[in-house]
Amino acid sequence: MLHNRKIPGIGGRILKSSLASVLCILIYELRTLLPIGNGIPFYSVLAALWCMQPYPDSTRRMAAQRSIGTLIGAAFGLLFLLLDIPSQGIAYLAAGGSIIPVIYTCVLLRKNNAAFFSCVVFLSISLSHSFEETKYLFVANRILDTWIGIAVGVAVNSFRLPEKLDTDTLYVSGIDDVLLSGHPYNVPYSKVELNRLIAKGVQFTISTIHTLGETADLMEGVALRLPVIVMDGALLYHLKERRCIAYAALDPAVCKQAEQLLHEQGQDAFVTAVLDETLLTYYGTFRNTAEEAYFAAHRTSLYCNYVKSTFRTGAEQVLCLTVLAEQERTQAMQELLTVALSPAARVVSYPSPYPGFCYLKIMSAAATKQAMLLRLQEVTQKKQAVTFGSIPGAYDVLIHDGGGDATVKKLKQLSHTKHREV
Repeated sequence: MLHNRKIPGIGGRILKSSLASVLCILIYELRTLLPIGNGIPFYSVLAALWCMQPYPDSTRRMAAQRSIGTLIGAAFGLLFLLLDIPSQGIAYLAAGGSIIPVIYTCVLLRKNNAAFFSCVVFLSISLSHSFEETKYLFVANRILDTWIGIAVGVAVNSFRLPEKLDTDTLYVSGIDDVLLSGHPYNVPYSKVELNRLIAKGVQFTISTIHTLGETADLMEGVALRLPVIVMDGALLYHLKERRCIAYAALDPAVCKQAEQLLHEQGQDAFVTAVLDETLLTYYGTFRNTAEEAYFAAHRTSLYCNYVKSTFRTGAEQVLCLTVLAEQERTQAMQELLTVALSPAARVVSYPSPYPGFCYLKIMSAAATKQAMLLRLQEVTQKKQAVTFGSIPGAYDVLIHDGGGDATVKKLKQLSHTKHREV
């Protein structure tokens, strides 16, 4: 219900869109004072808004597409006007049919993404001004309208106040209730702002209990440049390079004992292992609906590589056993496994997204987030690290409000403050 939802604030992109629109209209007013013909502010504003993208590179791409599309559409529009079709009805029908060569030209020039803009410009000329007397001047003004909007949109969207950020500190954040919350407005803002900070050199990455495949799904759209810590410290992995940096494997004898105990409890596990630098996930017989749903959700991930357990060779380095068990059984199984496998292994449990089921994970006792963070600092050559989490006393920055936007804002604040302190 609305009263239970937090209303999002007015963001910078909205304000920039409004500013760009106002500037386009002011430029139009100035043009009316010049002897070059009047423009139509609608086309300038439309172009400016289209260029208002989250990132500078996407803004430049949109500006280029809009420019190319404008030239193609204007060329066809001018040819259409020169036909001097006497009947308005026939002119409208001919304009509709002319969409085919407009789009096809974009295809031939391999400018498919510019087709929409070409059609907009062409139709704005052919449908609205087919009988315009000053044809060449009108077409020139339509081109000028669009280019004014592009210039304004790019200028406004690219404007940034001078700033310097801390690029010497390693910032490491959890995911659940820290970086991403269940709030529907948090994710877009968090990801856009994270990408901007990362692009400016802020050294940011993730540390989570999730598997690599789950982490990749949750962080989709964030251009992480540093390795991520996953499976509660069992693996340090570089997503962009698709390469294992470091891992802490279970002792083979301990792994065999854990799987035997699970089998006696009528439970199978998803076995995450490394074989010749390749990450594999072995699976057996599905014992419940949660396991089936988990497999269906992640089987296509580039980072899971699911393989039937019958193909295990024994040469793999097992990093983690993931169990999905009914909630009432999880605690008893965790206690049993902890006693049996201690001190060689760690057994942790936490809620799963599948109603009535919990995750139970078994890892080497050496697999800890703290140990892998030290390894990450060695790899990145960063002496100082700041961690974000939701467990009191376990992290440098405590996130206690459900995470999301507030975490990213805190990261921005710290990255500015750290630089000023230096």
